[in-house]
Amino acid sequence: MSVRRDAYGVPHVRAGSILELAHEQGRVTARDRAWQLEVERLRGEGRVGALGGSGAWDAFARDVDIEGTARRGFDALPGESQEFVAAYVHGVRAGFAEGASAPELVGRPRPGSWQVWTPLAVFLVQHVLFAGFPTRLWARSVGPGLDPRLAALLGVGEPPHGSNAFAVGGGRTTTRSPLIGADPHRVFESPGIYQQVGLACDELDVVGLAFPGVPGVQHFGHTGHVAWAVTNAMADYQDVSVVGGRLRVRTPTSELGDVGFAALLPLLRARTVADVDAALEHWVEPVNNVLVADTAGRVLHRVAGRVPVRRDGEWVGWAELPQIEVAADAVVVSANDRTDERWDGLADRFAPPWRRDRIAALLDAGPVGVAGAAAVLADEHDTAGGALLDLLLGLRDLPSPSAALVERLRRWDRSMAAGSVAAGAFAAVRDALVAAVVAHPLLAPARVAAPPVHGEVLAPWWHLPTRVARALPELVADPPAGLDLEELARASLAQVAALPDQPWGDRHRFTPVHALADLGLDAAAHLPSVAGSPLGGDIECVTATSSVPGTDMSISGPVARLVWDLADRSRSRWAVPLGAGGSAGTPHHDDQFTAWKDATLLPVTPPAAVPAGTGRFSLRAVGPAGDAPLLHGWFTEPRAAFWGMGMRSVEEVAAIYGWIHEQDHLTADLVLLDGRPVGLVQTYDPFVDAVGEHYDRRPGDLGVHLFLADDAARAGTTAELLAYLVAHLFADPAVRRLVLEPDVANTKSVALLRRLGAELGPVTTVPAPLPDLPAKTAQFAFLPRPVDR
Repeated sequence: MSVRRDAYGVPHVRAGSILELAHEQGRVTARDRAWQLEVERLRGEGRVGALGGSGAWDAFARDVDIEGTARRGFDALPGESQEFVAAYVHGVRAGFAEGASAPELVGRPRPGSWQVWTPLAVFLVQHVLFAGFPTRLWARSVGPGLDPRLAALLGVGEPPHGSNAFAVGGGRTTTRSPLIGADPHRVFESPGIYQQVGLACDELDVVGLAFPGVPGVQHFGHTGHVAWAVTNAMADYQDVSVVGGRLRVRTPTSELGDVGFAALLPLLRARTVADVDAALEHWVEPVNNVLVADTAGRVLHRVAGRVPVRRDGEWVGWAELPQIEVAADAVVVSANDRTDERWDGLADRFAPPWRRDRIAALLDAGPVGVAGAAAVLADEHDTAGGALLDLLLGLRDLPSPSAALVERLRRWDRSMAAGSVAAGAFAAVRDALVAAVVAHPLLAPARVAAPPVHGEVLAPWWHLPTRVARALPELVADPPAGLDLEELARASLAQVAALPDQPWGDRHRFTPVHALADLGLDAAAHLPSVAGSPLGGDIECVTATSSVPGTDMSISGPVARLVWDLADRSRSRWAVPLGAGGSAGTPHHDDQFTAWKDATLLPVTPPAAVPAGTGRFSLRAVGPAGDAPLLHGWFTEPRAAFWGMGMRSVEEVAAIYGWIHEQDHLTADLVLLDGRPVGLVQTYDPFVDAVGEHYDRRPGDLGVHLFLADDAARAGTTAELLAYLVAHLFADPAVRRLVLEPDVANTKSVALLRRLGAELGPVTTVPAPLPDLPAKTAQFAFLPRPVDR
């Protein structure tokens, strides 16, 4: 098994079998996301309060029976799926046993450990609040005097769990093959809710997004042959009641005892649209729109999951879910909207069509490529504010400051770019108007004090300004009787006109949530460095970065962005708001922020595999047991003194290279000349290895150790051998610079590096790779990537 990481720390796991692959995915996830895994495990068990702080979630988890549902779901899985999930859990346990941890875990109790059903509980935790039952509770709790139309408009406003996704048929792309673009919208979290991962073994090779704690890839994946992406279908598949002060939620999962995990293995193995379609027959919830495309050119839009058919309040079966075959010269867009009348069987409330229509218009501009698709995801044009803007521009007899503000808005291009002062002014007027509507006597019955149960958990659904902000375009376009929006708009303009100018980004800042804050504890030390950064976009832009009205907090939006290319997966791109690492201050905690924010995105291509050979040279991975006698012979020669292994036995050499083989950040390969071993090349990640702490690390650095055997067969080939190795190491596009640190007394090696063009760096004492070896005084040397000409 091996784990290779790209320049952003994204793990690409390779194993011999599917079970080994699941084990290694669990192990590497423990290393990268230890805190997140433990938090989600304890949430699933209803014991997260053991970490300190509030136990509000635990009471909620017990009411909805997350643990019991997960246990039943695991027991109902087919045997192979059980083994797959269990192998992942064993990998997580192995990672923790090897010392995986995070600063947040230090000094905190961690009751229990990972169980075979824990991944199902983690999945349920991520989706138990994803559908509409909190809004149903809110609607039931409003006073009877609320205008019916106003109640209906406010009742649509879900917290921002949406998404954009589109599929472009091959007849409309630059490559003549389909592509898929997507960005799921959820609450911004630190660490992020999705983990980028590559998974490969003898039978499959997949890249995609995983929920940390869940094996495989679930909502977004590309197998090299077929790719898929999802949006929330907005389906009504939950019933809710409060009985005796206890919350009761009925869902397809609780009804069937099925969490849908039987879909995970078929998704990984899929090679066609038909394969994904068949895998999704096992899907239960959340109910998703799924866009699927394959290299043969087929594109499918289908809804996956279970939606109950209700009759007189009883569930009497499951609804037939829509499917649409997308023509090769067509585009399909899903933005939580009502696609057509077939979606009426899912629900009676959907997102307005503004994002869908804007995406469709942008994609209609000409043949679409990967860069163009990414640019669509970055669109910041305001799609929903037209009614309010028309109201403001139509006001007459305004005081001079208000009139000047209106004239500025008249010249506004409707871009919600972070640096736009006009966008900031528009948003300020909108916030003032929302506050005025919330305070209006007509909305008094909607100002419900608190949820009937689990107030801390359900409080976001009771935030009336958020509901009013979501409904504002419809309210402005057709206000209910008694709500004089023109008068309120005049007052809002006057209020904002008296304030200094402020660009939109100053009012709209990236605000990820950390689990410690959810527990009521201080999370400041664990927040990413990019927290508070200005963001563009807005709730009904394609870049749907929503905010809390009256604050500068942008709390939700795209938690990943991706473009899947079916012509060539290596051209696919992705990014997440933070990064692959789970702990603040580590190199890959938030290093993708700019690529995500600007939708410039990053390549999904894993590090290059070892090439078959160039000329007479090739590489082969060290076999710890089989190659130990050869290596021992080399290391005990006098010329190998600087390698520091001269006193080791054959058995010790085998054990050392067995350990190296198991490390994610280390590789060891024999250099072969016409099939004959003549040297050894080892690499390490300086952001993981302790050596990296002794020089100024840069993204894209790769540490290298090279040993050349005293073998007559390689006489006269040193220059050719080194050229081959340099080309091999730089074959990975993520590698920007090779870092070497021979012993300063090893003058031959230092001279050789100078001849290669390496730049000499500091001389410093670095720790030995093994604890029983002395430290060495190293001469750092840096070989940059050759400039393409």
